[in-house]
Amino acid sequence: MSLALTVDEIVNTLKRSSLTTVLVEGKDDILIYRWIESEIGVVNANFFPCGGRDKLLQVFERRSEFPDLKAIFVADKDAYVYVNPPENLAEIIWTNGYSIENDLYYGRNIESLLDIQEKEIFSTSLNSFVEYYAFEIQNFLEGRDFCFRNHPQHLICDIQNTVKQAFLERINFVQPSNELIENLRNNYDVLIRGKSLFALLTRILCKQNRAIKHSKLTLLELCYRTHRSAKFIELINKINEKICA
Repeated sequence: MSLALTVDEIVNTLKRSSLTTVLVEGKDDILIYRWIESEIGVVNANFFPCGGRDKLLQVFERRSEFPDLKAIFVADKDAYVYVNPPENLAEIIWTNGYSIENDLYYGRNIESLLDIQEKEIFSTSLNSFVEYYAFEIQNFLEGRDFCFRNHPQHLICDIQNTVKQAFLERINFVQPSNELIENLRNNYDVLIRGKSLFALLTRILCKQNRAIKHSKLTLLELCYRTHRSAKFIELINKINEKICA
């Protein structure tokens, strides 16, 4: 199914459908949902990518237009991981962490690919990124401009493995609360945007001088097939339960 469909086209397609349908964002995470669809079985449900979170939520708001279809909505929590989702969206199955990538990363077992020296580099870069990211969360919680999408590869200095001082000065960085930093440090696999977590890993695991290089896609597949986390299993179970209900 094309991700370029408009909301109207998606709704009209669903009106004509009779097969249980799991609607997902499907912009950046469609590969993961295809793996889940294959595991659950396409005869049991059709996974339908909407082409983004905004489209999925708009289709959800129009679900009364296809009342005879068993439609299941699955979405990344995104910033709702820091505040509770609105009650009017309670029917949606939300990821446990910021995104489905967080649910794959949860438990941090994938970090076992790092050797001793790489773990030190990862720890340094992660701790620096945590302080910066806590600043963005604090801005969000206090109603100021924020951005969770800044890519670690652009922010982290290759030599010092910390967030570049010039960048911090450009965003008028101020030290966030110690409580927020500590919470983020203890729960980074849930609260830091999944794409950023995998970027922090791949900047180390795909270095030119590394004997075995890992891309983000190989890390995702390893998480899915050999390092499956409790939170990811919980998400799949929620989807399965609604399909079978």
